[in-house]
Amino acid sequence: MAPSYSGVWNISTFYQYTSAIPSPPVNGILAGGFNSGYANRADYQTINFNDGNGTDQGDLTVARYDIAGFGSTTRAVFAGGYGSGVTNVVDYVEHAALGNGTDFGDQTVAGSGSGAHSSNTRGLVASFTDTTNGTNTQNKTIDYYTIASAGNATDFGDLSSNRNSTQGGGGTTRAIFFAGSAWGVGPTNVIDYVTIATTGNATDFGDASNSIYTHHANVDSSTRSIFFGGYTGSHIDVIEYVTIASKSNATDFGNLDQAQSARSSGLSNGTIGILAGDVGGTSANNQKITIASTGNASDFGTLQTYGGTYMAYQGSASPHNPAVQAQPSLPSAIGLVANSNSADGFLESVDITTLGNGVAFGDLSYTNISGTYQGASSSTRMCIAGGSSSATNIDLTIFATRGKGTDFGDLTVGRGTNGGSNSTRGLYGGGYHNDEVDTIDYITIASAGNATDFGNLVQALSNPAMAGSTTRMLFMGGDIGSGSPRYTDQIGYVTISSTGNTTDFGNMLQTVGYGMATSSSTRAVYCGGYNGSAYTNVLQYVTIASTGDMTDFGDLAATWGQGATFSNKLRGIVAGGNEGGSSTDRIQYFTIASTGDTADFGDLIVATSPAGQSNSHGGIA
Repeated sequence: MAPSYSGVWNISTFYQYTSAIPSPPVNGILAGGFNSGYANRADYQTINFNDGNGTDQGDLTVARYDIAGFGSTTRAVFAGGYGSGVTNVVDYVEHAALGNGTDFGDQTVAGSGSGAHSSNTRGLVASFTDTTNGTNTQNKTIDYYTIASAGNATDFGDLSSNRNSTQGGGGTTRAIFFAGSAWGVGPTNVIDYVTIATTGNATDFGDASNSIYTHHANVDSSTRSIFFGGYTGSHIDVIEYVTIASKSNATDFGNLDQAQSARSSGLSNGTIGILAGDVGGTSANNQKITIASTGNASDFGTLQTYGGTYMAYQGSASPHNPAVQAQPSLPSAIGLVANSNSADGFLESVDITTLGNGVAFGDLSYTNISGTYQGASSSTRMCIAGGSSSATNIDLTIFATRGKGTDFGDLTVGRGTNGGSNSTRGLYGGGYHNDEVDTIDYITIASAGNATDFGNLVQALSNPAMAGSTTRMLFMGGDIGSGSPRYTDQIGYVTISSTGNTTDFGNMLQTVGYGMATSSSTRAVYCGGYNGSAYTNVLQYVTIASTGDMTDFGDLAATWGQGATFSNKLRGIVAGGNEGGSSTDRIQYFTIASTGDTADFGDLIVATSPAGQSNSHGGIA
């Protein structure tokens, strides 16, 4: 007999009884459904990620199918569905205890055929079919639930269109709603997304390869959302995926074993996806894919049988889905990086003091930030401004709160522009609006509102890099737009607390634009850039309080430009950008007070030429 699992074991006891130590749960849950006789079921079963087999565990409070499933690491929640009619019932099951379902609350709308997705704290259910009046009607409602607290749903916002049978997927910060059908109109290939932590309406993400009515399902990893099967007028065997952090159309992944088994539920542990059930409840065979690769599904275990038949249209929830894992605490010295690919605006955070990869944070309030690489920030707020299509937007993101940014105001001139700041005032210098501009704007970071004219650069420039101290802002290099040389080696400066035009500071080591800069309270370091024929790997620096020319600092790991740079006054970070002519996800770092080459820090989630800033750079007291 094994001893009690509590208390302190000596090493010999540990090895003697290792096999008797309870293993952590390795199951996902499939709930409800119907069998081949179209009998609605209340049963639910766990599916083991080690062998793919199902085991009966208990019953929901109401027999039904077309259920929306979501959950956290501790709790599975099953919302709505169709039994004797559409229902607004929401049940939950504790993963550690299992047993019969318990009433959680009610949906805002009685309906079935909904898509669902969740983080570890909040679950979203979107699109409903309501047949209570004898006709099928759809709506675009998105409900949300706080998973740890039983209660009724709260309105979150709306999808981009009325439809039912959408499928939900996504990551820790984004929920993606895939395809669906509007009765009387037909199927759609629309993919929408929302930021889970922030209520509001959905935004277009891209398109599926097919317009799909129903019968499709989802599995996720930390980076990919995979959708499979479906009905387009006939059942299809298509598996396709999107990268959660980058808005785009779906990409082909592979195929199911056969189109008729379109598959009605999916479970993920982040590494493998289990594709369970079929549209007619005629097959016990589950299928498996490896999420990080591509390829066809393969057989993997069997469903639990009920009266000799099998279930279809179950709700599904997995405590091992990466999307529902608790996110790490936000670091004290944080940098935020915004994805500029395909007008995206996805935000990830970087812990400046600790080597590692980017972590999903949320989204900007607008998306067309291409051409902007630096923001302005205080210790609590970041303001990214401008971008492609002559954007005037200024976004406000709070460093301490994951989610979606809010509108701060507008620039005086729409353009892609860099920013810099001290603790109270943010400046935006130069940019491109049909032509290079010499405008410098300023904002008071603590107070939302439109930017005000500050003065002018010594000449019209696109993307001079900016960095400074608590009193002085430097504008370094930039693209003149024409002439030879097209790029400049000039450095200008202003006193942040005043207004006026730039004053000559000195010169850089070469004529260059589209470089990156950050600072301590005393030293500004310029990183890489484009010299007219190629990107460069040169690091160079100046002492901010004096004037004079740049001095060689060291080298980047590669030729580089158009990335995000920020610091905690001690360590400078270069994140993403254009490395040798291609977008990169690499993050490099250097110690500002010394000189030398950069070292590897980690990787962003997305390879992009991003915009970014930190809560602890050299301009912040």
